[in-house]
Amino acid sequence: MEDIRLQLLQLIESKEWSPDDRLWLLNFLEKNDTAALQQIMQQQFADNIQVHSQSRTDAEKLLLKYIHQKIGKASKPSTVISLKIWKLVAAAAIIIMIVSTSWFIFSNKRQGDIALNENTILPTNDRPPGGSKAVLTLANGAIIILDSAENGTLSQQGTAKVIKLDNGKLQYGGASNANETLYNTISTPRGGQYQLILGDGTNVWLNAASSLRFPATFYGKERKVELTGEAYFEVAKNAAMPFKVAVGGMDVEVLGTHFNINSYTDEAAIKTTLLEGAVKVTKGNIVKTLMPGQQAELNTKGQLSLNKNVSIAEVMAWKNG
Repeated sequence: MEDIRLQLLQLIESKEWSPDDRLWLLNFLEKNDTAALQQIMQQQFADNIQVHSQSRTDAEKLLLKYIHQKIGKASKPSTVISLKIWKLVAAAAIIIMIVSTSWFIFSNKRQGDIALNENTILPTNDRPPGGSKAVLTLANGAIIILDSAENGTLSQQGTAKVIKLDNGKLQYGGASNANETLYNTISTPRGGQYQLILGDGTNVWLNAASSLRFPATFYGKERKVELTGEAYFEVAKNAAMPFKVAVGGMDVEVLGTHFNINSYTDEAAIKTTLLEGAVKVTKGNIVKTLMPGQQAELNTKGQLSLNKNVSIAEVMAWKNG
């Protein structure tokens, strides 16, 4: 428990949280006793949390209002929250993560309990498809909670507009600007998925407990994004600007193709599976070129191998529901 307390303190002192920080909190909440974490927080932040409401900043009030909304005590807050990570705001942000994640887990469990009866039989390793839930972190540090955001333009990122479409997808549009590179990060919780359209027209389906870091607009000689977790890509063709995915110390390079990458840390290997087109997977000096229906595997020892006998239906089951 002391290690948990120290890791919490490190998050609080940090000026910004990485996708790995958020995933650590989500994993802890799923695998451990939430009450124990709350007790640590109460001991660490008791004085700050009891500050009189009139002395709170606007950012703090928005955070606390969001907490109350999640537990049914207040109305819907604004979905864009400014990230000024003071100690009090960090404490409130951790509470948000606890309350919202617990709510997701409880809600999914309740729905599952209602749907099942004594005549229902499911495969032992089957999982229900994830809901459309994600958090977008903009280049300026602002957070947008996508599942509760209104449809329409959410932000102006340089020359690019960030738009939530009527079907729940996130779309980036606008001309590229060589004078600035604005990186955004989209992250999904456990039990969540999300689809977005990048500035070049590439479609990305992000699986649960995953994150993608990408520029608002692409320019230069390549289009490069960074992935943790799992995602399926349908890449817009542009031979002059190869599309690259950086994942787990290797690069996946394509010109225009459909492929899936599974890079969860609890898996035995990072798997890149090709459905259409051709991709080149590079790890150091080792290069593997995939044909449709093949899969490249990078194991924990850094060894890259080619699997020619893979079930595409099993790999894509998460995306196809």
